[in-house]
Amino acid sequence: MTDVKTVFGETLRRHRTKSNRSQQDVATRCDMSFRYYQELEAGTKQPTITTLFKLADSLEESPATLIEEAYKTWQSSASKASDD
Repeated sequence: MTDVKTVFGETLRRHRTKSNRSQQDVATRCDMSFRYYQELEAGTKQPTITTLFKLADSLEESPATLIEEAYKTWQSSASKASDD
């Protein structure tokens, strides 16, 4: 099963690149360190609910969109793992 933090990081990266923003730009818009943002995308950290809201706002998405996409990816990987 794929780690939830990794799946969320991949989701974050997809939305950031879709919106043509750099990691530094998103970090600045969210008032967080560049390093922390990198760790979120790498899947080594997970955001608080406040940070999730800031991330969604900076990417012009709803928090629900980010969570739902990550959840579906995670759920799909869990299903594949149980099929093996």
